[in-house]
Amino acid sequence: MNTNMKLLPTRVYSSNKRRGAILIMLVSMISASSFTMANFFVSERMEEFKIANSQADGFKAYLLARAGLQGAIGALKKIPEEALYQSGIAFNPPPVEFVKGGTTFYRISSEDGKFNLNDLVKPYDGTPNLKMQEMLTRLFEQLGITRTKIYPIIDWLDENNDEAGGGGEMFYYNNLKPPRKIKNGMMYSLTELALVKDWNSKLIFESLKNPEKEKNNSKDFLSDEEKLLITDADFLLSYNLTAYVPHKDTGDERINLNAAPYHVLMSLSEYMTRAATMKILKLKTQKGGYIKELSDLKTEPEFMIKTAALSSSTSKTAQNQPSQQGQQIQPAKQAAPVQAQSITLYDEIAGDGALFAAKVKTGGEIYKIVGVGLVNSATRKVTCIFDRPNDQILFYSED
Repeated sequence: MNTNMKLLPTRVYSSNKRRGAILIMLVSMISASSFTMANFFVSERMEEFKIANSQADGFKAYLLARAGLQGAIGALKKIPEEALYQSGIAFNPPPVEFVKGGTTFYRISSEDGKFNLNDLVKPYDGTPNLKMQEMLTRLFEQLGITRTKIYPIIDWLDENNDEAGGGGEMFYYNNLKPPRKIKNGMMYSLTELALVKDWNSKLIFESLKNPEKEKNNSKDFLSDEEKLLITDADFLLSYNLTAYVPHKDTGDERINLNAAPYHVLMSLSEYMTRAATMKILKLKTQKGGYIKELSDLKTEPEFMIKTAALSSSTSKTAQNQPSQQGQQIQPAKQAAPVQAQSITLYDEIAGDGALFAAKVKTGGEIYKIVGVGLVNSATRKVTCIFDRPNDQILFYSED
């Protein structure tokens, strides 16, 4: 009896001990669960905070990119063109950093030193522009592109459904997987070319330099100056071509000599020689980066060689000429065939003021502007094509 009385407190103690242990375990589990949930909640909120910060940085970067774009437009409006080319810094100024974080800069390049693909079709009647076809053919030959790739571009631009020399019209694009709508109108930017039959982004924006061909063209006989005048960028198709829609009817096919790269200059005439092209590039360098007067080339021996002018494709009466601002381009009247005659290379590219339309000019009008904004890891870019004489943005995009 006394023994049983002594065992009772021990059992109560053991039971209480187990209950305490269970309670401690429950409290620990609840604490761990609470900590996990709190940690998950904090992680979620931190992730949202980072996303919000990234979006805020992205928006700030976008505003800085727009500021860079506006700065470039201001420079084009206020700085004389000759000074733009001669200083160089206005085209490619150093980045501007802000005390509270963020950087902006812009880059300007001339677009009318390139061939505008929209000029492949005449704006007033929608027929192919033979003069532009000839020049593009010469450009493509230099870069190893077949002439037949011109025809799908013409079909993309013109409004009819007649295929031009193996091009591609509505039937071709409707049968693609998935189908694609043909433009039948002018391109707003060069990136549209990747949508055209037989074309892709690699062909447009990557180097077309042929290593095998380069081996056969030794540069040992070139001066250091000549080696600098032809760069790797010259072998990018995007460095030689552009696409933009002119403001109203103020389009101008003439190439700006001060902005034209090597292969574009070589494509101006079948009589254009490497020596004549290098003369232009060297003369521009000698004059501080800007040729003011086209007549500076007239007495140069390289431009006094005789050429056989083509009456039908280069006649001034057979080609549309740049209109005065605000005036509509009128169809050229059909002229009686003019017999081929011998003129100088200078007269062929500069125009003789009577029968032959000029292919070149020294003034720039159309510029590509890229504004970039940087805030922490966020980068934003805005791009536009700007018509300086008409103070018009012809194309705008955001990246």
